[in-house]
Amino acid sequence: MCGHVIQNREGAGLIVGEQGTGKTTIMRRISSLMRSLPEYQVAIVETAEHSPTFFQLVKEIVESFGHECTGRDTQTRVDQLKHFLVDSHRNKKIPVLLIDEAQQLPSKLMESLRGLLNFETPQGGKMLQILLFAMPSINRRLPYAPSFRNRLIKTELEKMSRNDVEKMLRWRFQQAGEGNAFPFTKEATDALFELTKGNPRTVCGIAQMALELSAAREQPITPVIIEQVSERRYV
Repeated sequence: MCGHVIQNREGAGLIVGEQGTGKTTIMRRISSLMRSLPEYQVAIVETAEHSPTFFQLVKEIVESFGHECTGRDTQTRVDQLKHFLVDSHRNKKIPVLLIDEAQQLPSKLMESLRGLLNFETPQGGKMLQILLFAMPSINRRLPYAPSFRNRLIKTELEKMSRNDVEKMLRWRFQQAGEGNAFPFTKEATDALFELTKGNPRTVCGIAQMALELSAAREQPITPVIIEQVSERRYV
């Protein structure tokens, strides 16, 4: 979905997920990928609550794109952002704004964000691409920002299946370069999935502690180790 929004200049996308389902991880991955490509310019608003008004938010956006915000009123700041977007389009750059914890945005501020989507290329695409990452509570605010909601392409992150958990564990183990012998027994993976209900953050936290304990004992990770580790970590 994120790639579709950006490549097709759709303008706005929303990624919704419960705590620990990987929203911030996805955002950072997108940022890392785009920063490595010359055609993208990336700005990140880490926590939406730091900019409770449109006046403050535009300043943070301008500065996150690497420019000093010189406007002393909202319209001047919006004009500065528009000039930046026009220059970016002229230079064949795609500005992308990533906003984390977007459920903290007031509905009125979401409607103001919609105004930034009015800046379009001659071909009709949006000059600014906005990706929001939010908890499900944002769904209660969107009805009060109908103009913005109607422009959103929305994706909801689901918890992982048992197979997803095993695939993630194997991938992370390979990336860490810890060796060829996958340390989680089938039974341990089953126990980890049942315990965490597929929440990625909790899976990774318990798996890391289990790896450390199994290394100290020089034995594979078993359901007993998963249970012992879970007693030390809030699930």
